[in-house]
Amino acid sequence: AGCACIHAAGAHAIVSAPRLAHSVFTRRPSRIVCVEQAPDAPSVASGKDAETERAELKAELVEMVKPLAFGFDSSQEQREDVLEIVEELEALNPCPDPLQTPEKLGGIWRLIFTTSPSVRNVQGVMGINQWFKDARMVEFLQDIRCEPNYMRYIETVEFPGLVSKMVGNVAVAEGFWTPQEDDPTTMYTECNKVSIGPMKYDSDQWQSLRCLMVQDVTYLDDTLRIQHGLVPNIVFIFEKLPPDTKLPPTFEVSKPDNDCVVAPISSQADGHLPSTG
Repeated sequence: AGCACIHAAGAHAIVSAPRLAHSVFTRRPSRIVCVEQAPDAPSVASGKDAETERAELKAELVEMVKPLAFGFDSSQEQREDVLEIVEELEALNPCPDPLQTPEKLGGIWRLIFTTSPSVRNVQGVMGINQWFKDARMVEFLQDIRCEPNYMRYIETVEFPGLVSKMVGNVAVAEGFWTPQEDDPTTMYTECNKVSIGPMKYDSDQWQSLRCLMVQDVTYLDDTLRIQHGLVPNIVFIFEKLPPDTKLPPTFEVSKPDNDCVVAPISSQADGHLPSTG
């Protein structure tokens, strides 16, 4: 028998999609109750009902993660509660082919939460405090473009003391992304340029960025994106910014070109340096 989920907050029911490997149910007051249903029974959550349910879940999710500083200040209980809402939203994903939907995927995205322990440990996606002690991320943006499939990461960092006067407070990584063959939701990204202010680095020096080499987009709409990394329970949640968003000033912005070959990636678990995970 299949399992239909009746949402206590509304008068409708939805048929659950298969859960990912990180399924958890926690102390968050549950919105769902499982009941037995014939395998071929149709879903009754469609149209306006699904839109309403998505809107409620998104509002709850954003409200929950807002005070958690990207997840830096989150407890295990809070992360489990976030994952529960993520699973409910993924079951209502309105965009099953995100990499073929450039009008939704492309744009400027801001990270609002991650469950990555490595990102918490190094206080940022790019791991800058491994190079500059006590540096802490205050904003992380993804600039995703399609045709060509260009990717740029822009991390605003709070440096201690006088470091920001010497190097600014913005780190940038650039590269290209390619879809995984026969997988409509997963893209591989390889950065080939990294800079902090006027200083340029080899991308090989920035192993922290490996956490974003594999991006499995499991939920996408006009304003919210959820993706998993190499490990299923590593989740990144992004909100989309308006098209006219002014980006942090950088020393140099490269023009994307079509002559980029994305190199194979390693299969390291969360993608960060072992010493920080």
